[in-house]
Amino acid sequence: MRFSLVSIASTLAATASVLSVMAAPVKLAKRDTASDIGVLNYALTLEHLETEFYVEGLRKFSDANFKDANLDEEIRRRIVHIGEHEATHVKVLTSTIETLGGTPVRPCTYKFPLDDVYTFVAIARALEQTGVSAYLGVADKLDGDLLTAAASIATVEARHSSFLNDVVGETGAPYPFDTPLTEREIFTVASNFITECPYDIGLTPFKQLSAVIEGERVKTSYDGEDPDRQTWCQFLYNNKVVVSRREECKIPPTVVGYFYLVITDTATPITFDDDSRIIAGPALLFRGDH
Repeated sequence: MRFSLVSIASTLAATASVLSVMAAPVKLAKRDTASDIGVLNYALTLEHLETEFYVEGLRKFSDANFKDANLDEEIRRRIVHIGEHEATHVKVLTSTIETLGGTPVRPCTYKFPLDDVYTFVAIARALEQTGVSAYLGVADKLDGDLLTAAASIATVEARHSSFLNDVVGETGAPYPFDTPLTEREIFTVASNFITECPYDIGLTPFKQLSAVIEGERVKTSYDGEDPDRQTWCQFLYNNKVVVSRREECKIPPTVVGYFYLVITDTATPITFDDDSRIIAGPALLFRGDH
């Protein structure tokens, strides 16, 4: 299992106590301030990326562009709303970090492949799902008010993800469980869009994994791979880790939506607590898209 039922219960309990999205910095009890600032700046890094993505994409693609792509203008208006949510997350995280006495990280420089409306929606879908996995991944590093606040953002990110799944004609919530990723795994995904940062996030991404679905299998490649080395595909989804020899890299039959794929040097399923056997990835893929 990718995470324990204990961690699920604690996250759900925190989420259930949230009655509204934060509109001001959370009230802070005595805690490990340095650690909290680090986690919050990590979250802020991701929220900066999402916010800038929506700013650039919505500036480039008008209602008319969406209509030309056979997407209802209401879809664009709802995506505008999503972008406003992400901007609010930036403001609240920034204010909370300052309240803790920390220095909020500034935005990085980004490059988004915004070739057309379909690409814009596809990237939005991927970023929102990654956001859910990111907040789940740091839930065990927070407690009290900060955990509740992070959970309230995670549930909103999940609503964004569900809506964007529906937009492309796929199941809004494909699994009963979402998949947490480690900070390094998340940064590997995010670094696809980051060209330069004005600070050191303290994370080194894994090698970027090129992965393309071909029928029931995934074709993979990454820089510097050794053709004589035995490697494995590991599929992360729905609180599961399924392993396949890389020469097969067969998608598990129970995958019905998104999945993360990593290449490892071991057939032993990786755990959330140990990602040291990852060689490349994760790559985020969606099965079942029309």
